[in-house]
Amino acid sequence: MMGMEILSTGDKILHIMKEMEMSIPGLAALSGVHENTLLDIMAGIREPDMNALCKIADALDVCVRDLCPDKEHYAVPVEKDTLAKLIVVSEVNGVELDTLIASILEKGIEENGFYD
Repeated sequence: MMGMEILSTGDKILHIMKEMEMSIPGLAALSGVHENTLLDIMAGIREPDMNALCKIADALDVCVRDLCPDKEHYAVPVEKDTLAKLIVVSEVNGVELDTLIASILEKGIEENGFYD
């Protein structure tokens, strides 16, 4: 399982497009999903809604499940000011927010002796 990269929906669409030698305008024309929307999805700026996902899957001739991201996201309640501080710290240090939170969790778990 080591070295397995976690692919987003955008990554998966890109891989399939490469295999099929399909362009973004080509996918837009086949799927009826706007090019700008496709670009946002591929860049990871947004996840497609179910409607767009179905259209893209149809155009690529794959199952919708094949395009779902590998990592599931769970909503965790965080105070607004805490989140704001984390975002500022991540910006100042040039670290992705996900990476920062993961390292904080890891450090906190170690320091509090939650590891066996």
